[in-house]
Amino acid sequence: MQKLINILIAKAYRNTSSEALYILAGTTPIIIKAEEAAKRYDVWKGHRANIQKIDREVGLNQWPHPADFINIPETNGCDDKTIRVYTDGERGVGAGVVIFVNSELKARHKFRLNNRCSNNRVKQLAIVKALDLINYLEIADNKPRTIGVYTDSSITIDCLKNASSHNYLIEEIRNSLINLRSAKRTIEFSWIKAHAGNIGNELADRLAKDAASDKDIPFVFDRIPKTTLYSELEEEATLKWQEEWERCNKAAINKQFFQTYGTGLTAE
Repeated sequence: MQKLINILIAKAYRNTSSEALYILAGTTPIIIKAEEAAKRYDVWKGHRANIQKIDREVGLNQWPHPADFINIPETNGCDDKTIRVYTDGERGVGAGVVIFVNSELKARHKFRLNNRCSNNRVKQLAIVKALDLINYLEIADNKPRTIGVYTDSSITIDCLKNASSHNYLIEEIRNSLINLRSAKRTIEFSWIKAHAGNIGNELADRLAKDAASDKDIPFVFDRIPKTTLYSELEEEATLKWQEEWERCNKAAINKQFFQTYGTGLTAE
């Protein structure tokens, strides 16, 4: 019976989904939903209140009205825009932004994120910062208000087009696009291949690498991705299960073969 219980628990552990985590409470596994997991994460990390920022999707009350939803035009990377913006990210930590106005380099910036952020988030943060910087550029009145945003992140472009995608940075980009459109700016996105010799992309890549290696740059984004949260909670659960496994005075035969809890157990 004890062996069967161990096998069932191990199987449940391996089948844990991203929507819920199995945490051992005493000897009984319980299911913890994502929001509860976030609270427990804070407790484990020693916070007295739920002050750690988690990179959750924004709430329904913060979604743009359907009438304001912006279609994202995607082009093949033509260089005929008055403003050309190149963005890139490095290892989920460094972001680079390069802006040309009428083929003249006008701005280049680098930003650093918490080292637990994902590559997708760092590329999205770069676009957020770039769109904000556009508001400070001086453009001659007789020049078209056209903007081209060039990124090697096809995932970001797909998320922007997807009305059901509401992660924090995607909504920040959408809000910036709404504001720029209301200021009579025309914006198009283009996917460009990374490291293909495009000078704007190469400059943005270099800035992102510099930001990733510069420990003196303060974080501009420190929301912990849910994937990291799940991973750290899984590690906590594994340690807890191992403690219970070592402390339990039963299943002696199993322990002769499996010193680490859950290893080698299979169930058909």
